[in-house]
Amino acid sequence: MKKKVALVFGARSFERDISVITAMQTLNNIDKSRYDVEPIFAYEGDFYIGKLDSIKCFAPFAPLAHKKAFLIKGEFYTLKKNKLQKAFKPDVALFCCHGGEGENGILQALFEFNSVAVTCSDTLASACCMDKAMSKRLFESLLLNVLPYEVVSKDEFESDKDKTISRIEELIDYPLIVKPACQGSSIGIEVAKCREELDFALQVAAKFDKKIVVEHKLDDFVEVNCAAYSKDGQIVISDTEQPCRASGFLTFSDKYSGGKMSACEHIVPAKIGSLEHIVKANTKRLYEELGLSGVVRVDYLVDTKRNKVYVNEINTIPGSMAFYLFKGVGVSFQNLIGDIIEDAILRKSKAIKPSVFKSDVLKNFTGGSKLVK
Repeated sequence: MKKKVALVFGARSFERDISVITAMQTLNNIDKSRYDVEPIFAYEGDFYIGKLDSIKCFAPFAPLAHKKAFLIKGEFYTLKKNKLQKAFKPDVALFCCHGGEGENGILQALFEFNSVAVTCSDTLASACCMDKAMSKRLFESLLLNVLPYEVVSKDEFESDKDKTISRIEELIDYPLIVKPACQGSSIGIEVAKCREELDFALQVAAKFDKKIVVEHKLDDFVEVNCAAYSKDGQIVISDTEQPCRASGFLTFSDKYSGGKMSACEHIVPAKIGSLEHIVKANTKRLYEELGLSGVVRVDYLVDTKRNKVYVNEINTIPGSMAFYLFKGVGVSFQNLIGDIIEDAILRKSKAIKPSVFKSDVLKNFTGGSKLVK
């Protein structure tokens, strides 16, 4: 019997359109002889179901042309004549969301609450990795290299710009790179080489997030990515890649211009010599130590002057599922999808089921306003 897969994508995020592309790529490559797939589009706080199998459905998306779906006790329902009607009961949710509430743990928590297996990292790991400030602290706790950085709140910056900028200048040397803490795809990122540019960069980042990460920018470096996923209890590590950027950092246009994912060129494997071993070892360690699941991609900055590897960030649901990075290790896109689906179902079967501790506290409670100790 085919396993039922809810292909979940969209959600409130600046990267929603990128999520649609990943979902359609995944839908076209999943083994339909093994899986019965139902696309589920998260849009403005609601789920939609039915005939969502083409990019044309989303350019633009017309909610009234599709059925609204409701997730109740692990099953999707639709409304017919104001009555709930069963629509789809998934064995697993295959997440293709990028950024925002689709990758920061919010949707993961909803499906976990409904006892549906998910193909990505759980709520806690997703939230920690989405937050660049939190993830950097985790990298430091593992004694991994991170660039000098400071965290600035939007309120702090807007209440006293000069004081905030002076504090940053005292702690980190220019040039700087300024990022919204919880955005992806290079959205809201600016480079600052002086005080005026830093002011502007902080203003831009503050439009996208209430928390901002400011870090030192390397002059001579290459960006290197490496992906991983779990299969049969073993971690599969991908080839490394070296994206070719047009500017000082990989921009949104570098990644997605031209109407396709990863529009920029890639060098696979990355030309970093013996440092490739460090990148792969760090990727495996991060996957294990942070309790990650599904496909993740770890992004690194390699200082070519000092021959040093810095961990930059972790993408818990990478674009296109990072399938192209696994070709060199003998894993096709179809097999990758199947592997993470089966791993999610296996993890769910082994999970400790939440339960309520039974007691006589309420039975014996006599009322009153005193605190229960």
